[in-house]
Amino acid sequence: MTKSIKINDEMKREIEKLEAKILIKQNRKLTQQEILDKLLKFSLKFVDNIFGSLEDSESFEDDYAWKMLEKPLKWGIKDASIEIDKYVYGE
Repeated sequence: MTKSIKINDEMKREIEKLEAKILIKQNRKLTQQEILDKLLKFSLKFVDNIFGSLEDSESFEDDYAWKMLEKPLKWGIKDASIEIDKYVYGE
């Protein structure tokens, strides 16, 4: 059973570029359907890497770096942008 999906023009062009690259590099002609099938199968193997684990996901507000941005440490400089390189990379 074949169903159609809609994709925007930009993604259509990207698929066409990929189709051309495969033809040039591997001397193989794949249909756009074959390309999308292979990409989907690959993506399913690595779904957590691509989209993150849905069960383990934390909100960004719980992230340590985000909390530090909300409550920065006082380090005696009014405008850190002036001397930031000195403090990040040393003198």
